[in-house]
Amino acid sequence: MLISKLKSTVALIITTSASIIVHAQSVKNSGSCNAYPTNATCASYVDYSVFLPDKVAMSQIEAQLQSLTQLESLLGGVSPVCLDTYVRYQCSKAYPKCVTTNSTDISVYSACSSACKAVNIACAKLFEMAGQTAFLPNCSTEVTSIGFGLQPDDMCNNMPTKLTKDQIEDGKLNLSAVPEGFIMAECPAPFLVDPLAATGSSLNDKYCRYGCCIPCPSQDLFYKKNWAIKGFLATDVIRFISAVLSLILVISYLVLPDKRRHPSLLILNLSVAIFIFSMVVFFSIGDPKRLQCAANGISPGDMGNNTLCAAQGAILIFGSFATCLWCAALILNLHVHTVWNSNFFTNRYILLNVVCWGIPAAIMSIASGLHAVKFEFANLCLVSMEYIFPLFFYPLAAIVCPSFLVHIATFFYIAKIAVREGLESDLTQSLSTGTMTDRPPGVSKKHVMDAVKIQWRALLLAVVAIVTVLFYWLFYMTQMSRMTELQNNPALTLDWLECMLTPGSTQNQCADVISSHLPPFALIIVAETLVSTIGIWLFVMFGKRSLWHEWNDLIYDIRISFGRHGRAEKNGEQFFAL
Repeated sequence: MLISKLKSTVALIITTSASIIVHAQSVKNSGSCNAYPTNATCASYVDYSVFLPDKVAMSQIEAQLQSLTQLESLLGGVSPVCLDTYVRYQCSKAYPKCVTTNSTDISVYSACSSACKAVNIACAKLFEMAGQTAFLPNCSTEVTSIGFGLQPDDMCNNMPTKLTKDQIEDGKLNLSAVPEGFIMAECPAPFLVDPLAATGSSLNDKYCRYGCCIPCPSQDLFYKKNWAIKGFLATDVIRFISAVLSLILVISYLVLPDKRRHPSLLILNLSVAIFIFSMVVFFSIGDPKRLQCAANGISPGDMGNNTLCAAQGAILIFGSFATCLWCAALILNLHVHTVWNSNFFTNRYILLNVVCWGIPAAIMSIASGLHAVKFEFANLCLVSMEYIFPLFFYPLAAIVCPSFLVHIATFFYIAKIAVREGLESDLTQSLSTGTMTDRPPGVSKKHVMDAVKIQWRALLLAVVAIVTVLFYWLFYMTQMSRMTELQNNPALTLDWLECMLTPGSTQNQCADVISSHLPPFALIIVAETLVSTIGIWLFVMFGKRSLWHEWNDLIYDIRISFGRHGRAEKNGEQFFAL
């Protein structure tokens, strides 16, 4: 509706100007100065005597310029700057300024070439969206009502604007004034055409408006230019390194002797879980949009439109729960060994595998069955915001929080034993004997400290994993609701969209407009970096010198087995000499 009205109105203005020009070309400067009525169409701008060519009546021009009133009703609310610029240009073109220097000489000042250029700057996007770019004036070929071309600024009729300084500086389109059902004829970059808009429907109500859609992923446009692309590429690189390093430990614990028994078997299973958690980056690195988006390039990827997103998301869910459960197993093992002097988990690996691999598989299956896997932000698919708390974070909290409390209890116990032993060393033998009766059987300071020396790496890794999960959980709880609100309430993106469609605006300027409705970018990067470094932490803590000695010995033994009568010597070339 708006397109057809704008087309007819602008066409009428162009036709009018053309008819006046054709008539005026034959008369050139033959004409007279006339007072302009205060109630006429251009009275807001024309406050001077106007030049009228002979045989051209003012009523004829006025009748045609009434279309500017129609244009004002269409554009005034949407773009005051465009309307003001366009009307000033058309009025100066229709009514040249007439100055009488003496009784016989008349100086005529017509439209400025700069005013024509200003129309193209202020109205180009609006006319482009309406599909009427052909009606934008061609400043190199325009001819005024007196038959001449546009004049330079130092000798033309330069009409001052009627807008305030704030209105000019603001300059944004007011999209709330656009009538319901309006469809842009052409979508300006970077927006994409909604293929269903012509049918009265929409490809995606959350990301499409006026027949144009925000391209996927929207985060690339909501934040400052290239921030999201470069920031999440950096976290992908970190996660890739984590995957490679955790794979090295997986292979080491599978191949090296004496690594497939308790408690090293706990480290092996944790390494496998962390590798699964980190290897999902292989799906997205190099081309994250194949995960983030549907084939149409507009809708976010989910289980219904992107099988790669579905597979990666399911693996990430499985790896997340497996990592937390095997970390919990490490903490429980240290607790029962240190506090109760028990090797309870030594022969319980069937139970551990059922629990630590079975629960992740079950939750992954539930998420897949509910079609809950979806891309929300960053470069990976996870559980959609609708299900992420009941299906992902609350179950993780049920694992992490008790494990954290058990960890705290273990260290309180260690501190208690250390303090007790220190006090007893300063007391008499008789008092010492009396206080030792409260100690659990078989527990001593030496036993506790030996346990800590043996398992401190596993314990520290478990703590890192727990802190990472807690931080990520708190980040989601406090920040991601903003992203959900932004998607579900299109009114919040209206100011940003107006900024993006306003001539001269940049993505960085428009990012500031919407920043209050988005999670802070630095906080997102910190959260993603923390979860991406878990494999690096694993390698730092367990890629110790003794591991490389064992590889050295294994390679030596292999060389011996293939050598001739033991010709290879162990103190020759080796894998690592540490």
